[in-house]
Amino acid sequence: MAFGRMCADGGGVRGLSSLLILRCLLVFVTQELVRRGVLSDTHPTLNPQDIFDAAVGTSTGGLIVLMLVNLDMTLDECIQQYKVLSGEIFSKYRSVLRRAFGSNLSKFSGKRLQGAVEKLLISRGHPLDLKLRSDVQRNQMHGTVLCHERLRAHQMFLCTHECTGPYRRHTLDFDLELRHAARATSAAPSYFEPMIIQGRSLVDGGYGDTNNPSWAAKIHYHQSHGLPARHPLVLINIGTGTLPEGYDEVRLRKRPWWTRLLPNSLVEALGLLSDLVKMATESEYRASDLAYISALAPEKLFFQRFSADTGMHNIRLDKWQAATDSYGPSEIEIKTEAYLAKSEVQMRLKVTANKLADVYIGRNSEPKISLPLPLPLHFPLGPEPPCFNQATAAPEMLTPSLGVERLSTLNLESRSKPLPTLSAPATPDALPNSAVFPRILVKTENVFTVEGQLLNVPAARAKRSFTR
Repeated sequence: MAFGRMCADGGGVRGLSSLLILRCLLVFVTQELVRRGVLSDTHPTLNPQDIFDAAVGTSTGGLIVLMLVNLDMTLDECIQQYKVLSGEIFSKYRSVLRRAFGSNLSKFSGKRLQGAVEKLLISRGHPLDLKLRSDVQRNQMHGTVLCHERLRAHQMFLCTHECTGPYRRHTLDFDLELRHAARATSAAPSYFEPMIIQGRSLVDGGYGDTNNPSWAAKIHYHQSHGLPARHPLVLINIGTGTLPEGYDEVRLRKRPWWTRLLPNSLVEALGLLSDLVKMATESEYRASDLAYISALAPEKLFFQRFSADTGMHNIRLDKWQAATDSYGPSEIEIKTEAYLAKSEVQMRLKVTANKLADVYIGRNSEPKISLPLPLPLHFPLGPEPPCFNQATAAPEMLTPSLGVERLSTLNLESRSKPLPTLSAPATPDALPNSAVFPRILVKTENVFTVEGQLLNVPAARAKRSFTR
């Protein structure tokens, strides 16, 4: 079964466009499942929690992830709340003179941002100190938001589930509160002051090549969440604005000459077109890399990126009026709808919906037999021990044999700590009519669970899934 992941770019108020695109995509997914007879004609439009195994976001994309995963909000609720947050966070700002001659160059108040998140928590019936890895999460989707540690300049992944592997050394040694995670991933330099946690200065993970978190998330989930590198991945990337075709990118990325007279951080806070273009093009670079890999190995990676190219790049990250619709559709809604109406975009949405329908069916169907089912004995990424310990010599990839009863449930669990080494037992007798003679011992508490039993699996005929 393919692993479904959604990645949301950063982009300030333009994150509303990401939500609108995602809602349109899920309308197509729901229609496809109705066409296949999986859902009834009256079934409401699915939400991301119904389809994706994980969601990753930076900055404004991180806020979307937290609303979907931790607060279990529907897309319509997210869209409505996003408009409210945009006004609350960006409607009041410090003047240019105050920033130029004061000690704080940030354009907006980080306390105001955190206060808006706290107000949202209260409205949803959650405590202010709700943890990122809370036991009250109502869905099974994993969530990850990205930020950077300012002085060390490395990526930091804040996850709703425990991380292991090489990224562990970059995580905090306690469970972060959701409101602080929201502040950290949104602390864009010059827009908000850094978030200080345990003496570590955290800033927005959306600048540089991680404004599109797709590539960083792919590596992180392989190395730190136990997802095998050979596991099929369906990766959907939602952007916040792309340059229209034919634009002179080089010319647009150049700042005006007078900006050399001002501090760089102050210039960034002005929201110049050149900076918006730079952010948009860097997001596209990562998408191009993943699209290339997907074309080479489509059976391992399905990748699609959707990002409005109908003038969205002209909207400043803090232009909250573009997200409001007091007198009809907002500017962001109009530009996004124009993008979604394109025939080429409609075609890609339908192709993607067909793939996500397969993911949905795989997640919600009874365990099915799919032979041959390769069982890798080692993973190429990360320093962790392999999931399987071989009792006797065998090929590197084993194919299950026939003739074994179907198991009721079989889950591949993500590990929160290194697996203990299993001692090799005496060589078992070969099974008759078996294609695989060596047996594989599996530790249930770390790898497979079938009604709490320890399995000695010579030939497993069951579905493997990534436990959420």
